Amino acid sequence: MERIDILKQLSFGERIAEEERDQLRKYFMSTDPYYRVLNGEVDVIYGPKGSGKSAIYSIIESESEDLAKRNIKILSAENPRGSTAFSGLSTDPPTSEIDFVNLWKLYFILLLNKTIQELKIKTKDSDEINETLQKSNLIPASTGLKSILSAAYNYIKQLSKIESIQPGVDLNELSGVPNGISFKISFREPNLNEVNGGIISIEKLFELADSALKESSISLWILIDRLDVAFSDNLDLETNALRALFKVYNDLKPFSRIILKVFLRNDIWKRITKSGFREASHVTKTITIDWSKESILNLIILRILNNEAVIKALKIDRNFVVKDIGEQEKLFYRLFPDQVDQGAKKPKTLDWIITRVKDGQGVSAPREVIHLLNEAKTEQIRKIELGENEAAGDALIGRAAMKAALDKVSKVRLEQTIYAEFPSLIQFIEELKTEKAEQTTSTLARIWGKDINEAREIARELHSIGLFEERGTKQEPRYWTLLCTEMSLT
Repeated sequence: MERIDILKQLSFGERIAEEERDQLRKYFMSTDPYYRVLNGEVDVIYGPKGSGKSAIYSIIESESEDLAKRNIKILSAENPRGSTAFSGLSTDPPTSEIDFVNLWKLYFILLLNKTIQELKIKTKDSDEINETLQKSNLIPASTGLKSILSAAYNYIKQLSKIESIQPGVDLNELSGVPNGISFKISFREPNLNEVNGGIISIEKLFELADSALKESSISLWILIDRLDVAFSDNLDLETNALRALFKVYNDLKPFSRIILKVFLRNDIWKRITKSGFREASHVTKTITIDWSKESILNLIILRILNNEAVIKALKIDRNFVVKDIGEQEKLFYRLFPDQVDQGAKKPKTLDWIITRVKDGQGVSAPREVIHLLNEAKTEQIRKIELGENEAAGDALIGRAAMKAALDKVSKVRLEQTIYAEFPSLIQFIEELKTEKAEQTTSTLARIWGKDINEAREIARELHSIGLFEERGTKQEPRYWTLLCTEMSLT
């Protein structure tokens, strides 16, 4: 086959896990974080954006049949694609962290009851849960997550109105609840009159659910991903929602059959805990996804080996390569140039990729690597069609295509990630264009027209989002601006 024919059939996969759910299983790396989540050792998975959290989430979902053999049932608390279940909260959000705690708990109870009913678990406890929810008008007509969340939130808002009722309202003598209102679930321990009136606490509902599941020898894993998208438009809302979620996670620990699995960006975790968060010390079953040079090489090779056109054209023994990291490196340099920038002191291509896509925290995310390779493939095809091919031997992609791809990746990362997520910093980033890549606090203060302390705080923010790499000392820090190919820095 001609090089261009191989390239046109070559795919490195999608850089976003949600967009390749059907293909992901074929080249997913069964990493230590994945096994520890699957084995029940880990409940909270941290990682930078694009590090593979959603890939683990997707693969665990695809393992539902195998998990069922272990009597584990998977249920998702968020839509894996499209609009998030929480999108409707942005216009009328809960006003406090405690309201969010109540909302999470009621939402989870509704999800648990729905699943228990679907599994046809029939016990005294499961019947009591379902009956309580029915009496409270909490069984939504639609089974979609948005409808379930909406039912829970409407109940929370109704409850808030009840608690602020003025004197003179007609109250039920037994329950203390206004007559005509269906209110059977309390978020505190009900008093004797309320118990006699049929009111039950949310904690008691979790006890009943846990008991019903134990009787049926089933565990339910509630998976929660895409939290960076769910509340991205409002940082205060995000902070309240996520701090409340981890409080609920800790509150549910006594229930061995109900387990939350939370997938969260580590920069968001830092943001919601920076002002202090006592519950954080109790969140211990955690792991942070990290990528070494070897694991990134393995990721690239596994995706290449998923292409039959490459396997056949270059006569590659897939099993032989997969088992030996040395053979994986040989194959990589068979398909890519030895160096992108030539010279005795210049890095080899794999190191060049890793350093060029890393952010200011030193993280080289798989998402950016995959994006770079796909763009390089497209650039190489374009160059061959124009008669500019400079790849030699079996190499599929040349130096010029790699450099051109980096410009595109930098542009997308800047405009679609950094600008989209941190609009308040756009002005300061734009003012760095045409400036040198390396800056000090003093030079930044001059560029931005700020005093030293203000410039230092802005620089710290740019470092925290990965745009600045911090060098020098704490007393005299220097900042190296990444994404410099897009920003035309020198």
